[in-house]
Amino acid sequence: MLGRLKEEMGQALFIRKGRGVVATSATLSLYNQVQTSVHQLSGVFHSFSTFDPSLTTRKFVTTAPEHLQWFLLDHFSLNSNDNVSIEVHDQPGDDEHLYDAMLTQKFDVMVDILPLNKPNIENMLLFESELVVVCSQSHPRINGTLSLEQFFAEEHAVLERTRYKQFSLEHYTDTEVTERKIIYHGRSLFSNMMLVSQSDYLTVVPLSMALQSKDKLSLQIHKPPFDYQKVKSYLIWHRKVTQDPANTWLSDQLIKLANKIKIEKMAYE
Repeated sequence: MLGRLKEEMGQALFIRKGRGVVATSATLSLYNQVQTSVHQLSGVFHSFSTFDPSLTTRKFVTTAPEHLQWFLLDHFSLNSNDNVSIEVHDQPGDDEHLYDAMLTQKFDVMVDILPLNKPNIENMLLFESELVVVCSQSHPRINGTLSLEQFFAEEHAVLERTRYKQFSLEHYTDTEVTERKIIYHGRSLFSNMMLVSQSDYLTVVPLSMALQSKDKLSLQIHKPPFDYQKVKSYLIWHRKVTQDPANTWLSDQLIKLANKIKIEKMAYE
């Protein structure tokens, strides 16, 4: 088949590079022209298949922000069918790796705080969550309320990861939060919460994560003393699996989970 295609195009399809082979510019150009039709045809084939979670053995692979990982694992652990399971990965360290992972279908679907606006990728808003400031129940200067002056006077543990070259909190407020007294740069929201539970520091996390650890870590939860945008969570998948029954079932499960998180948040409020 490749020989016939090479003959029809009149050009080489692949060339040697090092110990492997790479596609030529002619091949890449051809792919860009036909990929939409190929994905549509693939979707038709997928639509003829079926997925019955009570009969099919399947492990789904996904990635999600840290504050949602426990919810995913817990939701699927309550599934009475042992044939269907989920494997959750921590998110790649940069935005381009997220896109590469979707193109190569390393993940069946992905949940992220930002939409992935790339070719052949679909996004759907699952839910929105509040941001909160947490500190120890025994904090010597904060008890019951948190003012803007207190927020900037105290020392902070912040999330080191960036998205589109901005640190996490900078995405959600126009307040100049870079003026905070940063004492610790962590790679994990949970490690930051552990640290503030044993110190006088503050940290900012999504409400859903704060509620998970409030009692276990003896934390105070405060509404930020500045204007901010809610944290959005998006369901993301490759367009060619839109009609796939297994992917549809998984997406439905994540929508149910999102609704459950909404209800828990409303109960707290």
